[in-house]
Amino acid sequence: MTSLIISIIALCISISNVTWQIARFLLEGPRIRVRMKVGAVGRGGLVSVPVENVKDLNETFASFESQGFTQLVMVVEVANHGRLGVQLLDFGIDVPKGMSVKVVKDAITDTPMPYVLEPHQEGTWAMPFEYVENFARSCKETWPHEAHPLRAYVHRAGGQEDPCRSESAFGPHGR
Repeated sequence: MTSLIISIIALCISISNVTWQIARFLLEGPRIRVRMKVGAVGRGGLVSVPVENVKDLNETFASFESQGFTQLVMVVEVANHGRLGVQLLDFGIDVPKGMSVKVVKDAITDTPMPYVLEPHQEGTWAMPFEYVENFARSCKETWPHEAHPLRAYVHRAGGQEDPCRSESAFGPHGR
């Protein structure tokens, strides 16, 4: 009877130890959150708003331009809520069908990629909005009878992609 009790206690300790090891593995790595925003650059700064808060894109951009923010951009904001740094290789936008566009030149940032995003840090990258419009037009021409929700993404070293959880449907011309 004593050996049975000792075995049950050892089993409970083993299960709790394995559970703790799994929790540590999940919590100690980098945990990336990607947000897609629209914005504009000008007057020495960048102004942006999350896409889910935009009701009328033309109105939003007109408001930015009236305040002196003249270069329209798509913003990708990345936050690392984990305990380890992560190397980000590139950023861009894509559609569920697998088509994507990434910035090769003309990225608007103070931190060029590849970039190591340390724990509890944020990074912001932007691309000219005309890239988004051209990409949306290309998707529409490729798949004319389907909706094309866009989402932002970043690629990590090691091949992992972290997509934005929110999507938006920007069309060519008229945004």
